[in-house]
Order: sequence, then structure tokens, then C-alpha cells
Amino acid sequence: MKIKQRHFIRKSELNVLKDEILTQYDQEFIDQVFPKKSNVELIQTESGDILFAVNNELKLWKSKYGYIPVLTLLLNNRVDLKTIVVDFGAVRYVTNGADVMRPGITKIDPTIKKDDIVKIEEETKHRALAVGKAMFDASEMETKTSGKVVKNLHTIQDSIWQFEKQFK
Repeated sequence: MKIKQRHFIRKSELNVLKDEILTQYDQEFIDQVFPKKSNVELIQTESGDILFAVNNELKLWKSKYGYIPVLTLLLNNRVDLKTIVVDFGAVRYVTNGADVMRPGITKIDPTIKKDDIVKIEEETKHRALAVGKAMFDASEMETKTSGKVVKNLHTIQDSIWQFEKQFK
């Protein structure tokens, strides 16, 4: 993935961006991603992805599903997201981009609502595996016994992860 265009955004543009992100997340998330004094850079790739770097560190990816925190923020526990925990058998599939199926889930955050962006983690060391989008409310997920319940959006195998590793 190559950079097509990149530039810093003005403070007025940053306020609009934060307001847009607030429709999807809470103020705590905004504070975790954007420190008080921050230089925010918009990066557009040749493949059309839009990414945001804060103080020269990649933090957000704007996808068709909304604003997705990059996986390193979750791996380092610098951003809090509602969480789905999967068993060992699901790890290989989830990291390869498969959606999360109900039988592979061992724990569901009870505050999850349909369309929330969630962290998908494994049950033994609680490491983040992926970022997904909830297809149902937590209560509805609990009652299901089969089928897809979380759409997988970003894993350690995808192009955003690869781009993030070589980003400077």
C-alpha cells in the first residue's frame, strides 16, 4: 500500500473530525486517541483508504463501517473498546479475517449494541486479535447458538496492519 497524499489538518477540521467520531464513540475514546496537543495528519493511500496519524503515530482508519482504531492501539491497551472474547479454536480463523461465529465466543461485553465497533480478543492472554462490528446487541448474541455475530473489519493479516508496520 502506497501513500497517494498526506497533509496535516487544521484545528477547525480536527473539531469537525472529532464531532464526526463522537457519533460512533464516546468522549473517553476521543481523549485517548487525540491528546491535548496533537498534530493530526490525514493520509490517503493509492487504494483509497483514509488513515489518521496523531503525533506521527497511525491511530484511525476511516472505512465504510466508520472510524476503526488500528490494532496496535488495542494491543498496547491505549484505547478501550467493548470486547468479545473468543476461544482458542477461533483464533486462527479470526486472525485470517473470518467473521466471528457464535459458537467460538466465550464472553460478550453486556453493553454491546448492534453496529458497535468491538475488540475481538483471545481468552488465555487477552490479546487483541481483530476489530469487528457487532451484528447484534449483546443480549441477542447471548441467545444465539450459531451463525455470524461479529463482522471482522481489521486483523493482523490485512493491508492496514502491513501499512502500519512500515509507516513513518
